[in-house]
Amino acid sequence: MTSTAPKQSIVGLHYLRALATVLVVVNHSIDTASFPKYFGPGALTSFFEGGAGEIDFFFIMSGLIMVSSSTDKATGRPKLTAGQFLRRRAERVVPLLWFAVILFNIALFSAFGRIDVMGSLRTISFWPVGDVVPFVAWTIRYEVVFYLVFSLCFLWQPRLWPLMLLWSGASLARLALGDGVSFDDGTFVGFLFSPYNIEFGLGILIGLAMRRWRGMVELPGQLTILVVLVLGLRAIVQYFDLKMGSLAMILSIAPLTIGITLIAAYTTPPRVSRLMMALGDASYSIFLLHPIFMSPILLLLTRIAPGMSTSYAALTTAAISTALGYWGHVAVEKRLAKIPWSTLLSPAAASRDPSAQ
Repeated sequence: MTSTAPKQSIVGLHYLRALATVLVVVNHSIDTASFPKYFGPGALTSFFEGGAGEIDFFFIMSGLIMVSSSTDKATGRPKLTAGQFLRRRAERVVPLLWFAVILFNIALFSAFGRIDVMGSLRTISFWPVGDVVPFVAWTIRYEVVFYLVFSLCFLWQPRLWPLMLLWSGASLARLALGDGVSFDDGTFVGFLFSPYNIEFGLGILIGLAMRRWRGMVELPGQLTILVVLVLGLRAIVQYFDLKMGSLAMILSIAPLTIGITLIAAYTTPPRVSRLMMALGDASYSIFLLHPIFMSPILLLLTRIAPGMSTSYAALTTAAISTALGYWGHVAVEKRLAKIPWSTLLSPAAASRDPSAQ
């Protein structure tokens, strides 16, 4: 179903966020379904082995959206204080994250009679190293660092913005040191100077460039083009056996991820897909909650349809997990967003934020 394009909304970025999220769910579903205890390797297993650019789009879009939503397009001046920005980000990210941790532990206790205390503590505290639950929450602790650096260099002291770009490229120095093979070497320094920072910096640069934007180009078949390009990126990553999050992968795919993001940001479709817009809006919930649903769904499928192929089982799991993630967006995330957290936690601070009134 389609509708006319909503004003003040970059439709292509909604599409790209939805595509990246759905592909992450498909990738995890196929990877899990390929375990011997479920259905074993199938026809799609090798193509969907490991990450292949989907997470990279999230980090690029984070930088882009932070610039466009928090600074004035004409003057470049901050529209929010650093405190307002961080408070809004916390209200957006933390409640659903804590809900996901609770739901994960309920599922874990139901299946195995235990909970993951340490993983849960690392998640809710954004601890920079170690395993987290659900496992996809590792991306959020990178986002938190991005929020802090952005609020410092663009909102608190805008003149420091070149320093942020220097920080985002600091991981390039790891090449000279003979490091940079892995995105996470298990140390705080490795986390703080991750190659993913480069992608955040690229998003910042795209956001700055969009201040000079004077209009969008209508692109018939925009969604189809984005699907082909994103799947093509995955094919390239698999063909050259690039390791997810490695400096080599991030630098190799940068021209493609930048190009795809620019197409999404600077073009608009003649008609807008309500489904893709809805999935884009629900992307955080789908991304965060889908790992909780995959194993129970696959276990059920092994019992009711043990002869099902791995591909069908995985795609069925991905579809159901996406639908449940969307339910989480409607039934949980939206309701949590309506709670006046600022007023409840700090009435004085909320009174200084006009948007909280």
